[in-house]
Amino acid sequence: MFTGILYSPHKTTAMTPIRLVLRGSVPNGQSYLYVLLALLNGAILPIQSNLNAQLARSLNSVPLAADISYLVGSIALISLLCTGWFGHPDWSALAKAPRWSLMGGLFGVWYITSSAYFTSILGTTLTQGLIICGQAIAGLVTDHFGWLGVNRRRLSANRRLVMGLLIVAIFLLSLPT
Repeated sequence: MFTGILYSPHKTTAMTPIRLVLRGSVPNGQSYLYVLLALLNGAILPIQSNLNAQLARSLNSVPLAADISYLVGSIALISLLCTGWFGHPDWSALAKAPRWSLMGGLFGVWYITSSAYFTSILGTTLTQGLIICGQAIAGLVTDHFGWLGVNRRRLSANRRLVMGLLIVAIFLLSLPT
């Protein structure tokens, strides 16, 4: 899973590139790239879910399919690490990292395994819609309370409206065709 591979040390909000693009005031053109790469990340997830679901059907095992997915991903990440494209990691800093930050791998296992399973049952669109809705809810709560070291962002009326629209979209997606 290669989501979140880009890191920006600049103090920005998640919407900064989109606002810059919409206003037409992109300083160096890189904001377009960030928006396009973020959209690509979103497009990759349903493809990944379908690939994992197909592998699970072929192997008759969702956990084994997830294991193989993680193995292939680990090989790709180790190769990427060896290139030095993203600098050289400070391995000694791992001892100082908050223990809870190491849980990301467990959540990744949950995502890969459950999305492969649910894609086979619910279909790609509904599964991904529910995932996006769940991400938005978790993001709103995390931002609102400033959990996990993120900057606190209050739950505004706009954010509530967007969440309501997402829930309506999920309802409409779940209706029989």
